[in-house]
Amino acid sequence: MAQIQNVLKVELDPNRPVPEITQVIQAIISLYPPIERESILEGIKDEVSIGIKQLKGVDPHGEPVRKPNSK
Repeated sequence: MAQIQNVLKVELDPNRPVPEITQVIQAIISLYPPIERESILEGIKDEVSIGIKQLKGVDPHGEPVRKPNSK
């Protein structure tokens, strides 16, 4: 039986990360039915929130993350 796969190849300009990443997200979201798009975007939002907390030195579950060279 034939196997069908959607393959998305992307080239990004790292000098413009926000608009480039936004365009990729929009392209991927458009592949899904409208009823599924909100949950996908909510999942992306959750993952971005976790990444921001980690950059600030906070565990996503509220525990402080030990900084390097800290006692």
